[in-house]
Amino acid sequence: MSLSLNEIETFLDFTASELSISKNSISLETRFRNVPSWSSLNALIYISRINEETNVLITSGDLAGIDSLGDIFKMIKERKNGHK
Repeated sequence: MSLSLNEIETFLDFTASELSISKNSISLETRFRNVPSWSSLNALIYISRINEETNVLITSGDLAGIDSLGDIFKMIKERKNGHK
């Protein structure tokens, strides 16, 4: 099943589910490294799940260069539309 994460609410629902947190506790401004369940292992699982659901590849190196969930959302949208 391919999930479209192009909508902010869908992306936040997906992220909350994958990181086992309340959707009410996150927004696009949330710095993902500050999420209590964030760890290097969870980061790898999260980006793997993004790839499974969207066919967009985000690497751990990509995560090193960004800070917020909004940055991840923007990256998914750009790469889904053919930009890198």
